[in-house]
Amino acid sequence: MVARLLRLRVTLLGTAFRGRFAEAGRRVGLGLLAALAAVGLAWVPELVSNAAQSGSAEAGSGAIDVVLGSLIVAAAVLVPFFANRRHLEPRQFGLLPKRSSSIATALLASTVLSWPALWLLLWLGVMSLLRAEQGAAWWALVLAAVLVLLLAISGARLMSGLSKLIISRRSSGALRAVGLLMLIAALPVIVFAVAQSLRTPGSTMTSDAAAVLGWTPFGAPFVGVQLASAGAASEALLRFGIAAATVLVLILLWYPLVRASLERIERPVDTTVARDGLGWFERFPARPASVIGARVLTYWTRDPRYRIAFVAIPLAPVVMIVALMIAGVGPEAIALVPVPVILLLLGWSLHNDVASDSTAIWMHVASGTRGVDDRRGRLIPVMLIGLPLVLIGSSVSVTVAGDWRVLPAVLGMNLAVLLVSCAASSVFSVLMPYPTTRPGDSPFAQPSVSGSGAGLAQTLSMLAALIFSIPAVWASVAAIAEASFGLNVFALLFGAGYGILLLMGGVMIGGFLFNRSSSELLGLTQTFD
Repeated sequence: MVARLLRLRVTLLGTAFRGRFAEAGRRVGLGLLAALAAVGLAWVPELVSNAAQSGSAEAGSGAIDVVLGSLIVAAAVLVPFFANRRHLEPRQFGLLPKRSSSIATALLASTVLSWPALWLLLWLGVMSLLRAEQGAAWWALVLAAVLVLLLAISGARLMSGLSKLIISRRSSGALRAVGLLMLIAALPVIVFAVAQSLRTPGSTMTSDAAAVLGWTPFGAPFVGVQLASAGAASEALLRFGIAAATVLVLILLWYPLVRASLERIERPVDTTVARDGLGWFERFPARPASVIGARVLTYWTRDPRYRIAFVAIPLAPVVMIVALMIAGVGPEAIALVPVPVILLLLGWSLHNDVASDSTAIWMHVASGTRGVDDRRGRLIPVMLIGLPLVLIGSSVSVTVAGDWRVLPAVLGMNLAVLLVSCAASSVFSVLMPYPTTRPGDSPFAQPSVSGSGAGLAQTLSMLAALIFSIPAVWASVAAIAEASFGLNVFALLFGAGYGILLLMGGVMIGGFLFNRSSSELLGLTQTFD
């Protein structure tokens, strides 16, 4: 089985040179560019360290190797989960009279003969030749190269197989979109970190990043080579042991994954159900909360009342930034302000969603929809916009601030603000609805309201979101001030956990209020029309 797959891999490699001349030339050109990039990634750290002309040039080169190496190996392991359309998968060999263990071994061994693996080998080989100071510890170089290759191959195979097992073909496009979004979010921080490392190879930021990544499976082999060349063989073996243990775990997980892939089939698509031309409804499962989310998303894309809100939300941070600049606040602090303010207003915009949906709330009451499903469905549009904004906005904020070490704390703060504001809106949209612009009317035509219902509901919902956001914001600000790795990780975990708990509580309380007063809500919203 292994020999057959190796021959198949060689054939697949040869297809790059077949076909029409223009297509073959394009593929060969892209392959040469990838090879040049691999050589450049191995050569740049040496060039930067030599240009530094300082006594810490060798240490700077080692730190850059750890940072760049960790990023490359992590990308080799994680990217196949999101982009694996051309990967061989176990199900393609399910009709062969072979055991699952034989197929798993063949797929794992033959992955060496793939273009990404060959480019990885080229990068490792060039880096080993250029690091003359590590030549004495040749055994460490060989061991590190083998471990990096095995880690990348086993991790890529496991992630690709797991993705194809748990993600249906119908959802593969959404998965690729999620991967692209995460790449866009991480790109500013990666570019800033790499640029900072190359600009000042001996800086504290670069050494701190290398120290942290050196204890992960992605960076441990590179630190092991440096320790072995320095004569610390026992410490080097410890780092190699971290990578070897990770490879062993990945391989042990790969075999049962292949067996599960061969024994499980995808649910066939029901051809009698219409799935095209339904807009957002064809992208969500047929469950109450998902259907409500699809309907609300349709409103958000077509209703001018929501579009006006989207235009108004980014204006508030601009006013705050101008005020802070006039007050003399530094740009590093100002860079962290806009994203949480936008997220707060985005989550708060749901505080009167029941009144905005007054012409359709009767469907929920008549069909006996649970209040929890109503609350969860109305959160879907905010989450689809807010969560990407948390990732991308946090990444851009720390890049502008100039210290990517505080990224976990900023992520925790922004995520907590979004979730807490959504929790407050989930309660107040049922508890205190007030008349708003009717569907079809101009978004600037506000109804006349007697009393202080609108102002009171807006004030209380905003105060609730602000007050309950204080603990997470306080923890994040303390971690940002210290800029220590432990405090930043704690701020991220605390912000995420705190926000999720409050959001669950807000959805449950709002659902309970909806169930208890659904008839009153129906009667009240009809008066708005």
